[in-house]
Amino acid sequence: MIRSRTSTSNEHPHMPTQPGSIRSRPRAAERACLATRSQPMNGHRFSRAIRPIRITRKPGDTMKAVRYDRFSGIDGIYLADVPEPVAGLGEVVVRVEAGALNPGALPALHGSSYTPGRDLAGEVVAAGADVPGFTVGDAVLGRLQSWDAHAQFVAIPTDQLVSKPQGLSWDVAGSLATTPMAGLGAIRAVDPRAGETIVISGASGGVGFTAAQLALHAGATVIGLTSDAHFDLLRHHGIQPVRYGDGEQERILATTDRADAFIDTVGGGYLDLAINLGVPTDRIDTVVDCRGAKEKGVKSLGTADAGGPPALAELAALAAAGDLHIPIAATYPLTAVRDAYQALADRKTHGRIVLHPQDLG
Repeated sequence: MIRSRTSTSNEHPHMPTQPGSIRSRPRAAERACLATRSQPMNGHRFSRAIRPIRITRKPGDTMKAVRYDRFSGIDGIYLADVPEPVAGLGEVVVRVEAGALNPGALPALHGSSYTPGRDLAGEVVAAGADVPGFTVGDAVLGRLQSWDAHAQFVAIPTDQLVSKPQGLSWDVAGSLATTPMAGLGAIRAVDPRAGETIVISGASGGVGFTAAQLALHAGATVIGLTSDAHFDLLRHHGIQPVRYGDGEQERILATTDRADAFIDTVGGGYLDLAINLGVPTDRIDTVVDCRGAKEKGVKSLGTADAGGPPALAELAALAAAGDLHIPIAATYPLTAVRDAYQALADRKTHGRIVLHPQDLG
């Protein structure tokens, strides 16, 4: 694991700190297909204004939170001092220990005002009314629909949380709810079965690597398109690597006489490759190319279609048992949030990039 401390302050040099947050969903993220769509897990939201109960913190306490409200890319991300949240009806306040960055947030940094960050894992420190199943002190993980998970504390409806299994690290727990769930959604879309062969583009990436492992659990043979640099990684996990790029169809057919299903995590023509391989359109899924899926009559299912909190709990259990490997490439203190997003944009690491909100450098 790499621990980066190349920067100790990402606070905006000219922006006065402001209470509250901007929560409009980024338009560019809407184009990131169904893998990152933003509706609540059970179709409704709770108010934060009803019968708040504070337990471990003092009224008026402030915290550090990531904010983004100007169209200047990664350099526009900064830290602000904001009031700590209060738990409303059906909500708990979570002290966030870890939260992964997701590539779908990057395009929005040039065209939307919003607060990046959805994945989180941490400890419940306060509870509002009507929160059966969660108490103060519980370890939890989830996906915050309002996008402001890059903060020391968050108020979150309990229908967006699951319990963290014992033995699961904070970093992995805080990395499961978006990217690996997209892999699960794609697997459920194509339904690989024992004895079948499934081809996955971008098999060493966050979505593809999860999907490949889940397909293996289903008993399928997995062919993973990737670069030469990741061949050993895929082989180690039982995935047959094939180099991507010109001639990849011939290389796939030299490895197998048929392809029963195909998952695209890259875009840029892979739906055509799947069809040319003879894969039935109802066994093809893309988590990135929604337009192509509509044109070619294939599926475009991802995170939002994986099964919500029960499915997230399944992934967490697999990871805790060692049956699902979620690599962590680097961790950053909250004060180095811009460095973390730059590392994500550079795409030079394999594995999740994780913020530690309680670490202020």
